[in-house]
Amino acid sequence: MKRLILSIVFLTFSFCLFAQTGPGGIGANNGTSNLILWLDANSGTFSDAGITLCINGGSLQQWNDMSGYNNHSTQTIVARQPTWNTSILNGSPAVNFSSSSQNYILHQITTNPSTSDYCFFAVFNSSTIGQNNLLQQANGTGLGRTHFILNGSTPASSFIGGVTQSSTINYAASSWAISGTNYDANGAASSISFYQDGSFGGNVGSITPESATGNWITGVNKNLSAQWLDADVTEIIFFNSLLNDAQLIIIQNYLAAKYGLSLTVNDIYDEDNAGNGNYDYDVAGIGRVDASNIHNDAQGTGIVRILNPTELGDDEFLIWGHDNGVQQAIETTDVPASVQARFDRTWRVSERNAANTSNVNVGAIDMLWDLNGLGPVTASDLRLLIDTDNDGLFNDETTISGATDLGGGIFEFASVPGGAAGIRNNRRFTLGTINPSQTPLPIELVYFNATLENELTVKLEWQTASEINNGFFTIERSKNGLDWEEVSKIDGAGNSTALLSYSTIDENPYWGISYYRLKQTDFDGQFEYSDIRSVTIKQNTAEVVIYPNPANNQITIQANEQELQGIKIFNTIGQDVTNLTKQLSKTDNSVIIDLSNLANGIYKVKTVTTANIVYKQ
Repeated sequence: MKRLILSIVFLTFSFCLFAQTGPGGIGANNGTSNLILWLDANSGTFSDAGITLCINGGSLQQWNDMSGYNNHSTQTIVARQPTWNTSILNGSPAVNFSSSSQNYILHQITTNPSTSDYCFFAVFNSSTIGQNNLLQQANGTGLGRTHFILNGSTPASSFIGGVTQSSTINYAASSWAISGTNYDANGAASSISFYQDGSFGGNVGSITPESATGNWITGVNKNLSAQWLDADVTEIIFFNSLLNDAQLIIIQNYLAAKYGLSLTVNDIYDEDNAGNGNYDYDVAGIGRVDASNIHNDAQGTGIVRILNPTELGDDEFLIWGHDNGVQQAIETTDVPASVQARFDRTWRVSERNAANTSNVNVGAIDMLWDLNGLGPVTASDLRLLIDTDNDGLFNDETTISGATDLGGGIFEFASVPGGAAGIRNNRRFTLGTINPSQTPLPIELVYFNATLENELTVKLEWQTASEINNGFFTIERSKNGLDWEEVSKIDGAGNSTALLSYSTIDENPYWGISYYRLKQTDFDGQFEYSDIRSVTIKQNTAEVVIYPNPANNQITIQANEQELQGIKIFNTIGQDVTNLTKQLSKTDNSVIIDLSNLANGIYKVKTVTTANIVYKQ
């Protein structure tokens, strides 16, 4: 099944080290760029130290950094942990900070504003207005570098070095905002620029920065004593350098599209609007404000990278996103005659300027597709499809061929035309194949879930959209996320392009937390693992008495009638050996079981809600 995708949210980018794979295509999320902290409530939120994913309304201990530097944000004090909630903004989850609970998290970054520039953006909804702390650095003197949400009557949004900075930004209670600062550390002339919902909110200069090197914080001031935050936060992005004006515009368009928010100015990308089809996903862009403010290479979190525009002029942008269709060549009807199948997923572009008042054409572009994890690919089979008449259909279009295999799963269509013949404002594009057998373009693992079924058993379910040379699946279980044992083995389909669903039951999970992972093994012995899932079984306090223990040939179990309705016995490797035993007698509150056919050893005896160890000798 070459090969199992480890994460169905973010693909692994294995080519072109300098590709702009950060938010909106700004910075690289590979641990080599100026993007040093990227927190997204859609991914990497854990109730423990990075193993158990948060559940709705549950506490958050670790929020994983997606920048590539692994600067994971944490809160190990249980009483101070914020909560994670699903479907808060445009279908996305959010992390909630409560001032009454005094929630906060520590970010493992130590950028010193006395010596380093920085830029950060956050998307949040403050339920109360006051000196609430969105981001600050600890271990300084005075107020430190901080971003406060201030009283609505005060036209300011931030404190630097103990000085209230005047700006035109005002926050309203219970109103979502895209807020950011671009801080220039230039000695005594340091300055900070404020941004909110696309607007430039003012610039303050001649700041004497405070020197400090402690961890940055969200939720409280540097002394952990005041300015508690009341807010839902969906995303935090931090660069240890300035962003140029084009990058600032692109990143705010990315956030607005993703979270369904409006920009007051510079609303370049409008394919996220319902009337244009809600192309909200993996938004990224290139653009130019002037000769000093350019961004001409971007990929973002998706598989499409666009670079090298030939005619990118002042105040011109090209921003794209997709409709979240299936990233697999399953569409066989709406295709040109030479194409056998195409991605169900389609992309759409906005090619506009700040006011959308001129005919923008960024010229020809190079388009790279990261097809890692999508099965075998022959470059000559690939076809780029562009909806040039903008009717929403591809079956009446002329295809673009000539893809080049750059290695590492990357395929390039060079010099894709702009203007009437190619990529243009509001047009859609997608990828097709003329040979699905040779180049199937599959997405393999759709999901893998583990759920508690009846307080004592766990149901394991997964689905594949395609399988290539798939020998079998193995369900593995662990107590600690480190040491694994096999639970069951399920045959694979070998080769398939249909959606296939699988399930099995673990009848012997651990008390407390059980961790599960799916191992997929090819015919040639190569294998891959899925993401880890976990379930928790709590020990019931129902009184169960088993005697004698150790036992010879029989045991008596005393409990209430309901507790005795389901009795099972398992050996040390989890096999159900109940059929080798016999109930000799049963009353409303006791059962006598014959164990004479069992070998001497250790057994687990399960009633409806409890499990007990019995020694047979």
